[in-house]
Amino acid sequence: VKHILLVSSSYDSYVLEEDGQLTDLIYNEYLELNLTISPHVKRANNAAEALEILKTQSIDMVLIFKRVSDIDVLTFGRAVKDLIPDMPVILLAYHERELAAMMTKNYSNIIDQIFVWTGDVRILLSIIKLIEDRKNVEADTARVGVRVIIIVEDSVKFFSSYLPLVYREIMLQTRALMAEGLNISHKILRMRARPKILLAQNYEEAWQLFEKYQKYLLAIISDFRFKIGGEIDDEAGIKLIRKIREQQPDLPIIMQSSGMLNAELAQQNRVGFLYKQSPTLHTDLRNFILSHFGFGDFSFIDPDSGEKIAAAGDFKSMEKCLTTVPDKSLVYHASRNHFSNWLMARTEFDLAAQIRPVKVSAFKDAAALRAYLI
Repeated sequence: VKHILLVSSSYDSYVLEEDGQLTDLIYNEYLELNLTISPHVKRANNAAEALEILKTQSIDMVLIFKRVSDIDVLTFGRAVKDLIPDMPVILLAYHERELAAMMTKNYSNIIDQIFVWTGDVRILLSIIKLIEDRKNVEADTARVGVRVIIIVEDSVKFFSSYLPLVYREIMLQTRALMAEGLNISHKILRMRARPKILLAQNYEEAWQLFEKYQKYLLAIISDFRFKIGGEIDDEAGIKLIRKIREQQPDLPIIMQSSGMLNAELAQQNRVGFLYKQSPTLHTDLRNFILSHFGFGDFSFIDPDSGEKIAAAGDFKSMEKCLTTVPDKSLVYHASRNHFSNWLMARTEFDLAAQIRPVKVSAFKDAAALRAYLI
């Protein structure tokens, strides 16, 4: 996404830009995270002006506020799709109640995604990256095996504030690995090869994404309560993860809820738990990412006691650990694809692809497995 068309009233534009020019704000966020090709924002005051810009200029994404003076947003969105069918159209609202009437209509083939403006400019980075991930995930997984994270959440208000946390943390952890890069090109590759994040808002969307990208899944972050077959189900998340566990018993899964009572239910189903109202939500999320996404040190644990017995922060220390850790720890990690996830985070795609499909049972003993990994 290089060129964004913002369709808004003068007031809405002022709200967005009161802390500085919007293009500059996005650029500063990109610069902080070592991202390249910061997009430029062009504004239109009304739908007629916006459609004229789309006819004459190169635009990659349309961002529209709920309140546009001269036209209904669905009518405008339909006009954009008629003009450029694959143009991403993103709707911003100030409150969820603004969306109540529209949610009763079939808007999904007109509006690609809805967000609530939280006052945090980082939401714009999340919107941009979410659209890019949707566009690129199929090619990136098929060509080099980039990992995928599925987030299942139906609350527009919550994921509008939550996605910026997830994206920022993934990008910060990816940037932290850049010190290991051999040159500038390698470092840029690592940033672009970060895990792709896909958002599902109901059971059917989540399962469709799982079936399509299960070979490349890094983790799933799911709410407890969302729609199945168009009806809200309080146990939709549990039903989803139980079905997923049948096919991938060791896939990292974390469930999140506004009710602490669900923590026990998550524990019973062998998944992590995040409390949405927790003041330490960001820290809890970071700890889960470091523990399960392969970005931090590789921690070798004793499967019997759960205690950490060794750690590898780079390839040299990993090779050393592989020669010394106990057999049971080596087998434990190898059987759960922990090595391939760690390699994937460091964009060692070919090596990770060789290791991931290899089953521990293929080796006559732990010594043979150790020799193979080294």
